[in-house]
Amino acid sequence: MLKQIIPLGVAIALVGCGSSSDSDSSESVAVSEIATSSSVSFYVSNWQSPQGTLNVLDSDGVVQESIEVENINTVSVSVTPLTFNSFEFIPSDMALPCPRFTGCGRTVRGDVNDLNANRLIDYQELTAVTLNYKADAFSAPGVNTVYLSPLSKAITDEGFSATQASLSATPFYHLTHSNLNASVEAEMVTNAFTYAAILAGVADSTFSVESAFNAFTNSETDQQAWEDYSDLAAQYVTDNLFSDEGNGLLPNVAGQVKQTIASVTTFTNWQARSTEVQSLDSRELLVDTRNIIGAARLQEKSYSDELDVKFAELEDAFDEDTQRTLDALTNALNEVITNYSPLADGSTPSGQYKLRDLDIDYSQSPYTWAITGTYDELPITIDLSIPTFRVSGVLGNKIEGIMSATVTNGTTVLSVDVSELLIEFDGIDAQSELNPEADTGITQVTTNVIIDKAAGKLEGDLSLNLNRFVNSLGEESTTLSTFDFNGDYVSDIQNTAFHITAVEASPFIGEDNDDLAFTFELDFPLSGASDFKFAYVGDVENLSELTSTDIFVSIKNRALDLRIRDVSGNINLIAKGENGRWLDVKQKGRNYSGGLYFGDTKLADVTAVRGIPGVLFPNGEFESLF
Repeated sequence: MLKQIIPLGVAIALVGCGSSSDSDSSESVAVSEIATSSSVSFYVSNWQSPQGTLNVLDSDGVVQESIEVENINTVSVSVTPLTFNSFEFIPSDMALPCPRFTGCGRTVRGDVNDLNANRLIDYQELTAVTLNYKADAFSAPGVNTVYLSPLSKAITDEGFSATQASLSATPFYHLTHSNLNASVEAEMVTNAFTYAAILAGVADSTFSVESAFNAFTNSETDQQAWEDYSDLAAQYVTDNLFSDEGNGLLPNVAGQVKQTIASVTTFTNWQARSTEVQSLDSRELLVDTRNIIGAARLQEKSYSDELDVKFAELEDAFDEDTQRTLDALTNALNEVITNYSPLADGSTPSGQYKLRDLDIDYSQSPYTWAITGTYDELPITIDLSIPTFRVSGVLGNKIEGIMSATVTNGTTVLSVDVSELLIEFDGIDAQSELNPEADTGITQVTTNVIIDKAAGKLEGDLSLNLNRFVNSLGEESTTLSTFDFNGDYVSDIQNTAFHITAVEASPFIGEDNDDLAFTFELDFPLSGASDFKFAYVGDVENLSELTSTDIFVSIKNRALDLRIRDVSGNINLIAKGENGRWLDVKQKGRNYSGGLYFGDTKLADVTAVRGIPGVLFPNGEFESLF
């Protein structure tokens, strides 16, 4: 289909795409032929007081303007187009409330912020945490929006570019030309990184996002603070999805938000951001697009087939059989540990037990389990040794041990070969009006797994969250809420690094896990493009299909966001490059239209010359899209 527009160019990035449910896909943006100014608006999470001081700094860090604002979220400031600036917000009131619906844990007796004197920091009660906000941004012509958080400050202060880490043509904290879903996603990501900073600060008064980020980017030995911060940022998503009070806009972008958080918090190749002077009429976006096309044309007839085969194989690797084996292992562990261990209600002595179709041999001193049988109709064996238990109603229960396991589902075999196991419970039991006896909260399981498939093998670090909650019928339910798998897929035809996440986007609707939003970040070493990176949010089975979709691609460390829409055979492609440049190509039969833009400034028209689609500049120059 896409080959009608760009015979093999953009198609190499699009061959594995799936569908998108964006409701704003047909939105148009007003574009002027001549831009005379740039403006910047801002977003700060609503836990922070919006009144304060906004400082505008130049690329050397010198304050150019200091503005007292009543509400940072409604302010728009004019800046010089095509310049690099930093924006710093200093709130007048630094106080921050607890953002978590289930509360933020214990506090000391007599805490003046403990309004109900229950020695708990309840939802919306004030904490002792204070945060700082700053972000750098390139001012594209027209409207820019900067999203301020403690993490954007840490990245800005270190002078790093967050583009590649964000899996986007612009950093997660800066939007230029955008649609409604992109704005909502940016707000939710900002909320997540702010939410995590508050919770981490409550748990440890010495916590600093800057210090944790620096330890991570410098590969220091102790990165526990960064790991905790990352987990809490991801928890924002499930905290909202699994609560009636959650943000109603989040389900529509849950997959994208989960992917951005996962990528930013695990990205390791941080590089200094470029402050190279940008010219209005630069054609760098066309160059970036041609790099993809050039790589494709090295082996024009076999390249697309290569991607087809690889995507199809990855589809099979991450199929329903794989998901069922992961579910069986995680749920079996959760159920056995909560019923036959020091965590169980009452004292559970050593002995042999039966849990439906599982036989359990449980011993104490040291704690060991030999588990055999079937779980959810899948054969399963688990040998578990746990020398360390932490049983705490304040910090949450924590289990560390060693596990060997196998789960078999036809030709799919999941195995854990003497791997470290970590199970953590959040320590929060929120009472439900529908079922006051229910135990609710989050269980996190982390280990290393190998999954053998018919065509290849998946191996990597796996982290899953199980949410215990009360459904609309008043029944206690345990469901997979998030999934994070980071590793490599190896077969006869490929060795692909992957980072796959999933989140249950609608836990209160339908059956358990029938609305998992999957995300894929894949590093493909391909012919002529050894550093080709691909990111996608959608259904697993649609990886190898070419329909309407949004994806991210990167070659030679240059990022492109690609949005494809096909309506009755009429195709619209929007390619967004770095610094706010974007290309709009509309194809209807043999006719092509659209334009090359920088922010809201139109630089050239898209048309066809002798049947070849390209860009026609005002001076009469024509450049083919391929």
